[in-house]
Amino acid sequence: MMIREACQAAGFNDAVRRSDVWFCTGNKPDQAILLSNVCRWQFSDLVAAGFTVTNNGGRCWTNPSAYSDVGGIAVNQYCNSLGYSDATVGETVASWRCAGHGTSVPIDFHAACRWQYPVWVGRGFSLVSYFNSYGDRFGIKCLALLR
Repeated sequence: MMIREACQAAGFNDAVRRSDVWFCTGNKPDQAILLSNVCRWQFSDLVAAGFTVTNNGGRCWTNPSAYSDVGGIAVNQYCNSLGYSDATVGETVASWRCAGHGTSVPIDFHAACRWQYPVWVGRGFSLVSYFNSYGDRFGIKCLALLR
């Protein structure tokens, strides 16, 4: 789950866990986070396609009628298709960036999945990226889900 990024998208600096509750912190008064809301933010593409996305024990979850693990992502080629010269990565899933021309931008892996596997999109599937843990920066794969 990308809790820090969800907080940053809402205008906060960071996320911290106190006891069993996560909070968005910085720039505003601290705000408790509902993990189901983080899941809906992280998988807004699925929500927009009509899927119900929830938190299930700290993992985001949905119940498609059918799904398939369609494979990995050619990250450098995806960045090249956007006009960047390279992809860079740090320590987490969220650290991936397309870089070039003196700038870098975070990679939208859901969009990268749609780019990599347009045949599945054409068949009516929603494509999203997934990973087993936030630190598994090289284990990002694409899932095709059917509602």
